[in-house]
Amino acid sequence: MSEIESRVRIVVVLPEAFAGGLVPVRDSRRTLDALARLGSEASVEPAASLEAAAAEVRNADLLVLDGSPPAAASGALEAARAARVPVVAVVADSGDADAVAWFRLGVADCVAEEGGALEALPAAALEQIRRGRDTRQRRSVERRLAWLENLNTTIVNEIPAALAVLDAERKVVATNPAFGRAFGTGVRGRPLAELLPADLWDSADFGTLLDRVAAGEAPAPTIARGHGSDGRAVAFDVRGQRLDDAGRLLVVLADVTERETLARRITDLQRYNENIIQNLNSALLVVDTEGAVTFANAMAAEILGEPGGVLRGRSVWDWFSTAHVQGGLLARTLAEGSRFRGAETMLARADGRAIPVGISCAPLVDADGTRLGAVAIFQDLTEITLLQRQVLQTEKMASIGQLAAGVAHEINNPMGFIHANLFQMAEYLGDVRRLWTQVGDLRKAAGSSDAPALARASETLEELARELDAEYVLTDFDKAIRESQEGAERIRHIVRDLRDFSRQDRDERVAADVNQCLDSTANIVWSMMKHSVVLRKRYGDLPRIRCNPMQLKQVFMNLLVNAYQAIETRLAGTGERGEIDLVSELRGDRLVIEVSDTGCGIAPEQLDRIFDPFFTTKEVGVGVGLGLSTSFSIVQKHGGTLRARNRSGHGASFELILPLTPSEEVVAGEAG
Repeated sequence: MSEIESRVRIVVVLPEAFAGGLVPVRDSRRTLDALARLGSEASVEPAASLEAAAAEVRNADLLVLDGSPPAAASGALEAARAARVPVVAVVADSGDADAVAWFRLGVADCVAEEGGALEALPAAALEQIRRGRDTRQRRSVERRLAWLENLNTTIVNEIPAALAVLDAERKVVATNPAFGRAFGTGVRGRPLAELLPADLWDSADFGTLLDRVAAGEAPAPTIARGHGSDGRAVAFDVRGQRLDDAGRLLVVLADVTERETLARRITDLQRYNENIIQNLNSALLVVDTEGAVTFANAMAAEILGEPGGVLRGRSVWDWFSTAHVQGGLLARTLAEGSRFRGAETMLARADGRAIPVGISCAPLVDADGTRLGAVAIFQDLTEITLLQRQVLQTEKMASIGQLAAGVAHEINNPMGFIHANLFQMAEYLGDVRRLWTQVGDLRKAAGSSDAPALARASETLEELARELDAEYVLTDFDKAIRESQEGAERIRHIVRDLRDFSRQDRDERVAADVNQCLDSTANIVWSMMKHSVVLRKRYGDLPRIRCNPMQLKQVFMNLLVNAYQAIETRLAGTGERGEIDLVSELRGDRLVIEVSDTGCGIAPEQLDRIFDPFFTTKEVGVGVGLGLSTSFSIVQKHGGTLRARNRSGHGASFELILPLTPSEEVVAGEAG
């Protein structure tokens, strides 16, 4: 079943490693056999001790702790966190307190040994290995992108050529540092003819050259020769380029006095940059102000599904669909000069398939601030998006696990009286059979026209009815049936809510009732909080909207659990009950859902940070700071907003605002 793309190393701490040489509490071969199913690409290495594991985990892809007490594994866990290596713990059973302790210590996953659940260990290990590798790969790409941006800035400032941007009157509007060193500073607004030595101007016939460039021609490079201010003979390679329709020109004067050396350096520099750009693991597009491609690397052609060498001159809107022209990221960069880093959008490949991409856009401007176009760097996020959906499903199931004890209690209560009622109804059924038998005797006597026999049968039936208290039996029988039906209906509702919440997220948008999503989630969480919280609901009349119900339920789950935990923090040990209010209403063309609590509130200095990834105010092991960040991202993808504020007195309030109709970008995403 191995799906590992390259060889990996897994360090395993088995029960023998911490049993002090004694006989381990269970057979460690089961764990090793399960990991062996990952195939030959996985090297599974048992560690001699927890200390040895802490030393060996630096060069590993995964650490597996089998049967180790959580308190004893702190050293190994610290080493794994430092090396950014995921940790999977094997626990005795899914309800074991050790499992909760492991998650609080920050392990990536727990696999139960009971009931054949250990069969899931290879899949859990494979998932954590992939997530760890993806994280490291993303960090590497981000470093490379930052380095590339710094390199481009350095090239512009340090290129050994004098650059001047002229206006329509041939006056200088901008120069680079090399121009100042060659012809002096403080030249802005002065005609170029006054700045260059006369013999240098005449040798290259600068006036004619600039006229041709302004007319849109691209004259061949010209060599200008003359003498510098110190009398030394100089030579410049002169080039011109029209920048825009306003008549701005770019003049480049490269000192070619040492032509051969400089030519080699420029050639090497061009080759160097080309190699970097063409071998990036990201697509790079440069477009002009109209969206026409002026440059594209090989990865851009691959992601767009186009043959190499045919992108130049094409409209970028061939791939970033027309739905993005008015409000898309790249369109906003061209129209407004906005910058985006790591944003997500959709593009349409040449084969018609829409794919998600992570894109960074920046305006391309001249020295005067005029936008000349834009640069876009993007990556295919198809695989990453799939992993994110898998992670979201895992988080939902983890939330279900936290609520399992309360849900089990909610199911056990009705099951208890259903079981008792069934036992009682079985006894009542025996009494009814006795009555029915006597009724049969009465019917026979009535049919025989034997008056004495009929009187005896009637008397016997009457005595039996008094003995059994038939009226009470029938009344209680009916009551037991009704109670059992109510209990079964309660169980059915609980199971339905759990099934809906844990259903696999397919990232599909459908018309859904947001009130129902909120209410079914509240029903699940209620079993956990009902002993210390008063839950009030005030739902407005809301229209159905196109959304992803599973993702919205995850947002509601995170907000409700956070509210409950805030109340527990403030009222712990007091015996008092907190309050949570759920309110939904329609405000114009927006749906507003508010979750308020009477908990400990949010420190003012933390209000602007609570939606940042990995920011948390909880104790170590209680949370890793992803719940609100994930919720914020889900709401953003729905075109909405999520904000928090403190209530007067005690507590906090979270307000979720969703549009009635999806935005243009959301519609474009659905089309893919």
